[in-house]
This record gives sequence, structure tokens and C-alpha cells, in this order.
Amino acid sequence: KMLRIARVFRVFRFFKELSLLALMILDSMRSLIWALILLSIILYVFAILFTQFSTDFIKSHATAQPVPRQLSELERQFGTVPLTVYSLLQAMLGGMSWGVASDALREVHWGAVGLFFFYIFFTMLAFLNITTGVFVDNAVETARTQRDFLVQKETELKERYLAEMRDLFVVMDEDGSGTVSREEVENHFQDPRVKSYLSALGLDLADTERLFSLLDVDGDGDVSIDEFLEGCLRLKGLARSIDVQHLLMEFKKFNRTVAAALAPQH
Repeated sequence: KMLRIARVFRVFRFFKELSLLALMILDSMRSLIWALILLSIILYVFAILFTQFSTDFIKSHATAQPVPRQLSELERQFGTVPLTVYSLLQAMLGGMSWGVASDALREVHWGAVGLFFFYIFFTMLAFLNITTGVFVDNAVETARTQRDFLVQKETELKERYLAEMRDLFVVMDEDGSGTVSREEVENHFQDPRVKSYLSALGLDLADTERLFSLLDVDGDGDVSIDEFLEGCLRLKGLARSIDVQHLLMEFKKFNRTVAAALAPQH
């Protein structure tokens, strides 16, 4: 059964939103613990006050015959500190209507009812809203940190990729001229090990001659280290939509230039 649970958590790796949500929840646990501690203190302080009000009232009316029905209800809800904490927690979280608790306290003193209203306003309008705001702030900070981490990771991968391409360029530059010729590129790209290595890095070597033409931006027949690195970054992986759109835009410009050149002069 534990292995099944572990397999369930492995699913998080395949869903970015799910893993980010789980990460936000985990990062909010510390704030949740402190919120629960603060809530416990608030409940305990108010419970002592309401219990003191109630027990004093119950003792002063305990000899009355018959025992008023309100006393039994008051003792059931506020007879001891644990019972009062339970009643206050229910009134705050909707486990029971806070009107039921206030009706029981109404028999005690108007001050007890006013204090109970203050407790409801304080916990529901202040404590719960502020706690929610803290959780939201933590979630936003976690999401921002996650984005920063992904950007940093992508930068590290790019730097590592450029370092590997730079080492490959040094190997291909057999004469140490600082540039590689078409022959040097073709000789090394025909090596099955180099092919497998570059394919793993996301470079397609199906047509080495065309690849060299794309790397040789200035068309001088040699590829410098800068041309090689920029070309490898540009050609790595599948074509992006921005690359395709840029190509279409350049093609349209070329068509307009040719059309303008071939247009009859008037």
C-alpha cells in the first residue's frame, strides 16, 4: 500500500500545475502551524472569559427550583473551558449558528453577549481574512520563486550547452585557425559518436552541407566560434513559432523588394 501511495506522488512530476500547487501547500505549512497556534491562544483566552461568566451565573442560580432550562443549555455549551473552546470553534467555523451560543449567553449578562459579538467579528473578519491573505502571499511568493528557479535552471542549461559546443569547436578546429572549414565540419559530423552526441543535444545532422550553410552566416566559407555558437543555439531542437513567423516576414519583405524591382518604370 505504501508503494501505491508513492506511485501516486510520482504523478506530480508530469503535471506542472499540480506540482506547483503541492509545493505551495507545503510552503504554507509553517504559516499554517503558526496560525493554528495563534488561534489556539485566542480560543483559550476567550474560553476562560466565557467560562468564568457562565460558571458564576450557574452557581448563583443553582439553588433555584425548578432549574431554569437556560442553565442546562449554558452549562452544556460553556460549563467548562474545553466545552467553551468547542462551542467557540463551532461558532467561528459554521459548525453551529453563532446565534444559538449568543442566546445562551444572553441570560448571563449583556456584557457576555457583547464580548461574544466582538469574538465573532474579530475571528471572522480579522483573523480568518488576515490568515487567508498570508496564505495567498506565500503562494504568490512560492510561484515567483519557482519561476526564478526555472529561469536560473534554463540559464545554466544554456551555459552548459554553449560550453560543450565550444569544446566541440576546438576539437573540429584541427589547424588552430579559430575557424572551421566545410571539410573539417563534414569530417567530424560523419563520426557516429559525434552524430549521436549532437543528436542528444538537439541538433539535427541529416544534411551537413545545409547545416554548414546555415552556420556560415557571412558566407566566407569558414565558420567562426561566434557563428558556430549562435548557429547551434538557433538550430537546437524544433523550430519555434517565432522563428517561423520571422522567416515568413523576411520572405514577404523579399517578395516586395523583388516586385518593386520588376515593376515597370513610369
